[in-house]
Amino acid sequence: MAGDLFSLALYTFLILAVASGGLVTSMLIGKRKKGFMKEEPYECGVPQIGETRTEFNVRFFVLSMLFVLFDIETVLLAPYAMTFLKDVGSGKGVEYLAEVAIFLAVLGFGLLYAWRKGVLDWNVPLGHSPDEGVQHLIAGTDKKAA
Repeated sequence: MAGDLFSLALYTFLILAVASGGLVTSMLIGKRKKGFMKEEPYECGVPQIGETRTEFNVRFFVLSMLFVLFDIETVLLAPYAMTFLKDVGSGKGVEYLAEVAIFLAVLGFGLLYAWRKGVLDWNVPLGHSPDEGVQHLIAGTDKKAA
């Protein structure tokens, strides 16, 4: 047991030593010249056109977070799907099925919440419910400000 811990500690130390050694060596022998091209943002090899710091609609961020959420759902459900038949034979199938049902119910309620808040509808401004529609924008008034 002590030999295993010593081996693990030695291995961890060697990994950290090699990684930091490479970084320190690179800093010591690397060039530090700054120039015009090094100060420019890199755009996939294509020269930049216009301003690179533009604002993105917050919906892209919200949609990507929803994608990550449901991608993680797939990753977490895969082991259940692969071992379900074996677990049914051992008598724990109902317990695992209940866990999966609760997990899916929570995610389903989250999806319904996002849907009701208008996150999935690109025509409704964020912060407004889909029931309001865009009539207040057409009329030129903002119900939130009133």
